[in-house]
Amino acid sequence: MALNRIELGTKCTVRTTGEVGILKKIYFYPTKYELEFSKDRIGHYSIRDLEIDGIQQSDVKRIVPKVPDKGIGERWSYWSPFKGQSQIKHHFSTSKEIMWTMLTSIDMYNVWFHGIQRALPVMDTERYVHRYSFDKFILKPGEFFKIRPQTLAPYFNCRILTLEKEKAFGFTFQTTPLYKEYIHFTMEESENGVWVTISRKVSGFFSFLAEVNWEKKSKSLIKLEKIIPVTTKNDIIDSTDSTKNNNLFGGFASKQDYINYAINMGMQGDMDFINSIKEKPIRGMAKAGVVKAKRTGILPPMPEKSSEPDGAKEDSGVSSLSKDDMIAYLVNKGLDGDMDAVNNHDDKVVRAKTKAMMVKIKRGKIEKPPMPTISEAPVNQSKGVNSFSKDDMIAYLVNKGLDGDMDAVNNHDDKVVRAKTKAMMVKIKRGKIEKPPMPNLDSEKNETSGKSDLESEESLMERLIAKGIEGDMDEINNLDNKVLRGKIKAAIVKEKRSKK
Repeated sequence: MALNRIELGTKCTVRTTGEVGILKKIYFYPTKYELEFSKDRIGHYSIRDLEIDGIQQSDVKRIVPKVPDKGIGERWSYWSPFKGQSQIKHHFSTSKEIMWTMLTSIDMYNVWFHGIQRALPVMDTERYVHRYSFDKFILKPGEFFKIRPQTLAPYFNCRILTLEKEKAFGFTFQTTPLYKEYIHFTMEESENGVWVTISRKVSGFFSFLAEVNWEKKSKSLIKLEKIIPVTTKNDIIDSTDSTKNNNLFGGFASKQDYINYAINMGMQGDMDFINSIKEKPIRGMAKAGVVKAKRTGILPPMPEKSSEPDGAKEDSGVSSLSKDDMIAYLVNKGLDGDMDAVNNHDDKVVRAKTKAMMVKIKRGKIEKPPMPTISEAPVNQSKGVNSFSKDDMIAYLVNKGLDGDMDAVNNHDDKVVRAKTKAMMVKIKRGKIEKPPMPNLDSEKNETSGKSDLESEESLMERLIAKGIEGDMDEINNLDNKVLRGKIKAAIVKEKRSKK
């Protein structure tokens, strides 16, 4: 019942004095109540001052959102003589699995954690490369890693003390020899994501120095939010289905290969490749990897694509269907039990119409549409192109470009080849040089593979060393055997030095 529609004559009690009066009149804008007391006394009150008989008034409560503005939660710092403590709390709209991966990726700390320039593992290993990589580092209590501060100070050792999967992670932390901190991460899953809390504790005579740059330290989790993928539990990729993963990972064998390839493309200036990745977790990790590569100058190895998945041929034909045919295709796939094809479709409108049509078909209101004919994917004309030398690749792309296929030129990965191709095309159009012959796709590949099969390792090394001394390094750089490639290059350098 509206409080400005109370019947006149209702008894009302004044909260402060306890007097009881009779309601005589109601005034609007703002709402005021006129009460008549004994001895012909009149009083005017607001609703907050009265208790009205027969009406239960609930207390006014402030509704606080579950997730604070921009995810920023509690932030405070406290110091007393020889002892200091601080806490930062932040909400992330992501899954606990992704959050845990980011918090335990120590090699990524230089991107977001204030005060760290670089982090390296502390490992007793003979292999030189393992000393600078966390690939073989075992994350467990008692293990050491070292960090270099963003100052002129040397590396300081840190030790992992707490490790509870997807719940807590803690380690000692030091950026100066004057004091040492204990950093403790805790995770708490919420309905919309994950709450992460950083607690820092420090003690000692110089503990007050931990308060320096507190404003920047308190924004560490805000920096982390910029690179972490915004996702939900439903966006996590199911890694149990290898065929599904092969399609999701862009034709690569694993998710890490897909991320490494995206990082290399981003460092070459092709951020469109990263932005076009549909999976939010992969896209976020790729962007974080680009930031890290720019700061450290270290690039992950460029992976090779795996063989084409079985469904690639079918998918390429499906993409050419019209919207109506696409709906008919998805309806048939869904009714046959393949709801993944429906749920994973990009177009929301097509997806909604498909599900609506399936409901109508199941209720018997309409008939099931016929399955549209899917045209076969065009034959791949670029088979063997990857085996071309740089000169043959330029000749191939020049011929493709002059024939009107500029997509083949613009989509090529190598910037140098792309630039030389366009420069040669300009010269050909101006009549300065002749158009180069189109290289043979099959013979080039067969010739190369034939040589590799027939030649022994010694004869192959002798032939390639001679070519390398003359300046032809293309065949050497295309060798799959890294050890053999290294031996040949070392022999070339040694030979050139001996001639001097």
